[in-house]
Amino acid sequence: MYNASGQLIDNATPLPDAVSAGVRVFGLSGYRDYTQWFRASFAGTLCSIVLITLFGFILVSRHAQHLSSQMQFFISSGMEPLVKPDDPFLTHFSHRFSSALFFGCTLGVLNALAAMVLSFFPWRKSRYSWPDIAAFLALGALCTWLGYSAEEPVLSVVFGFLSPAAFFVPWALIIRRSRPREIRFRRWFALAASVSAPFLFMLVLGNASFEVIRDSMLTLPVMRNISDFYYDHTLLAAHVIKPVSALEQKVIAVSDEIRAIGPMPHGSLWVRTPDPCGLAFRDLAVSKEKLSCTSVILRDDRPANVSNRIMKEAETGIAFDKNRMLRHGIGLFFYRGPLVLIPVLFMLWFALFLTNLSLRSKIAAGVLFALYLSLFYPAWKSVYQRHKLILHPEKIAEYILSEHEEMRYIALLTFPDEFTPGELNRFARDISPRIRLRAIHEAGMRKDARYLDVVEEALFDPQLNVRTRACRALGDMPSDKAGDLLEQSFLHDPSWYVRAYAYRALGKIRPTAKVVRTDRSGGLQ
Repeated sequence: MYNASGQLIDNATPLPDAVSAGVRVFGLSGYRDYTQWFRASFAGTLCSIVLITLFGFILVSRHAQHLSSQMQFFISSGMEPLVKPDDPFLTHFSHRFSSALFFGCTLGVLNALAAMVLSFFPWRKSRYSWPDIAAFLALGALCTWLGYSAEEPVLSVVFGFLSPAAFFVPWALIIRRSRPREIRFRRWFALAASVSAPFLFMLVLGNASFEVIRDSMLTLPVMRNISDFYYDHTLLAAHVIKPVSALEQKVIAVSDEIRAIGPMPHGSLWVRTPDPCGLAFRDLAVSKEKLSCTSVILRDDRPANVSNRIMKEAETGIAFDKNRMLRHGIGLFFYRGPLVLIPVLFMLWFALFLTNLSLRSKIAAGVLFALYLSLFYPAWKSVYQRHKLILHPEKIAEYILSEHEEMRYIALLTFPDEFTPGELNRFARDISPRIRLRAIHEAGMRKDARYLDVVEEALFDPQLNVRTRACRALGDMPSDKAGDLLEQSFLHDPSWYVRAYAYRALGKIRPTAKVVRTDRSGGLQ
C-alpha cells in the first residue's frame, strides 16, 4: 500500500493465493514494484549481452581465420593485401572480442528488449504459467530469426533459443529474492522527467545527427579514444555482416570451362581452378554446372561477369549473402526504434538511482544531478549558437573569425558553402579535430584540385576520422598524384579502417584486379 505521496507504507504484502498454491518452480515473489522489475531486467540484459557476445566471438574468429588464409593467397598471387595474414587485427584476442561485443551490444540488447516486454506477464501474475513457456519458445524463435547466420545455422538456433533463458534465469532469481523497500514513485517520475529533458531538448532542437554526435566526441580526449577504439576494433564484425559485393577484397573461384571473365571489380582476385568448391577461402564460386557448394551457375557463353552480373547476383541472392538476416537484425536495432529506447531506459535507471540516493542524502543526490546536467551545457550552448547564426546569417564572418572553437565549428557545420578556398584551407589545418574533419569533408564535396595539398596533409592527421575523410576526398579528385597518395595510405597507414577507405578510393582512380590459375591441389600454376 502507498500513501498519497507515493511512499510505500505497508511492507507486509500478502502473497496471492495463486502463488502460494502454485508449483514452487513456477512461483515468483508476490511483492511487486517497478524498481524490482527494472533491476531484474538490467541483470537479464547483461546476461543476454554476454551470450550473444559469445556467439559473435565464434563468428568473428571464423572470419579472422578466413581472412588470414585469403590474405596469404593474395600475397602469393602478387596482389597487395588489405590486412596482413598475421596482423593483430586478425590474431589478437582484444580485436576479436571487441568485434564480438558489437553483436552483444546490438542483437543481445535487442533480444533483451523483446524479453523485457514478455516479462511483464509473469511479473504481473507473480508466477510463471504454461502459456508463458509457449511464449518463451516463440521468443526463442524470434531471437533466432533476428540473429540467424547461414554460416553457423546450428549455433544460430542454439543461441537463439538460449537467449530467453539468458534473460529470464537471472531475472527470475532477482524477482524471487526481492523484498519490499521504501520507494518514492512521484519523486522517481519527477526526476525521470528532469533527467530526460536535456536529452529530449537535444533530440528535438539540436539536430543531433550521427555525424554531429561523432564530431562532438572528438572534442574530449576520453571520448575521442573511445571513438578511435570503436572504429579500429570492429572491423571483423563489419566483415561478418557485409555481402560479398561490399567486401574491399574478395576471392572468386571460377571453374576451368569458363573462358572469359569480363569486367573485374576493384579488389577482386579471380581464381581459375578445376575444383571451385575446394578453394576453402573463396568468397564466391562460379561454374557452368551445379557444384557441391553454393555457386553462381552460368548457362551461356558470354563473359562471366558481363554487365557485372556475378556481383549483382551475389548482392541480391539470399544463398550468397549468408549473414543477411543477421545484418537486418542489427539494422532493426539501429534504424527502427530500439536504439532510442536505450537512453530512455538508462535515464529511468539513473532517475531511480537518484531517488534511492535522495532517501539517504539529498545533498549527494542534488550534487550528482547537477553534475549530470553540466554534461549537457556544451551541447546546449552549441544549439543556442547555431540557432543564433541561422537567424542572423549575416554574422557568418564573425563566426568564421572567432577565437572560440565552437563558433568556428558551427559556422562550418551550418553554412559550409560560404567558405572561400582560403578559409577552408585554414580550417583544414585548425587545432580542433572536428573542424579539420568537417573542412576536409567539404573540400572533398567540392572536388576541386586546389585542395589537394591540404588533403594530402590530412592523410597524416593523428585523428583517424580525418584520415578517412582525406581518402574519400582524394577519390573524388582523380589525378596521378591523388592515386599515388592513396596508394601510400593503403600500404602504410597503421589503421585497417583507414586503409580500407584508401583502397576503396583508389579503385576510382586505379582499379586493381587479377586472374590466376591453380591446380587440383590448390597450388598456383
